[in-house]
Amino acid sequence: MASAVPLIDSRPARLMAWFALVVALATDAAYLWLKLGQGTAPFDAYTAIFVAGYLLVMAALLLTSLTRFGRAALRMPLRAAAAGGLLVLGILAIFSIGLPLVIAGAMATGATVRTLRGPFLAPSSLSAVAAAVVAVAVLVAGFEVTERMIVCPAHGSGGGGGTGLVTGPYYFECVNGQLSFHSGSCSSTSIDSSGNVTHPGC
Repeated sequence: MASAVPLIDSRPARLMAWFALVVALATDAAYLWLKLGQGTAPFDAYTAIFVAGYLLVMAALLLTSLTRFGRAALRMPLRAAAAGGLLVLGILAIFSIGLPLVIAGAMATGATVRTLRGPFLAPSSLSAVAAAVVAVAVLVAGFEVTERMIVCPAHGSGGGGGTGLVTGPYYFECVNGQLSFHSGSCSSTSIDSSGNVTHPGC
């Protein structure tokens, strides 16, 4: 009978997990500080809340894997989920807060790998892969939902757009608190006689 794959929590694995945890929390704090420093509520306020909360969850997964509450069999899935989430979020946000998150994700990946001794295709490895997939799926779903929850200011006008990870491009305009949301891309923008942003021909 094949012996069970031993899961360990070596000193290098713990150091990598702690490093990823600290970097994730520091990046989250810096991100919130930048968003709060904008003064007025941005159009993407809900996306900012989601990203900040997601980073806290990734940090919580790493912390749980480091405490006695994180059972040995759960260490790999917990660290793998954090690794997948941090790496993908870091790549998506590479031009803003992404670089430290990629580094944190790489360290979390290293901690995950060093937690395992034995054949790669073991139940613990498969659960780790599944956990990483779930973490990335939650990230994608969160972006898809919150990017369309536009916060319009009560007065004035403005607009913008983006590209959903699954649903494709979109654009919107806000006029005195009223939101107009459209699927597809729009490159034509102008200001009408009342000073409102319009998208003629879209």
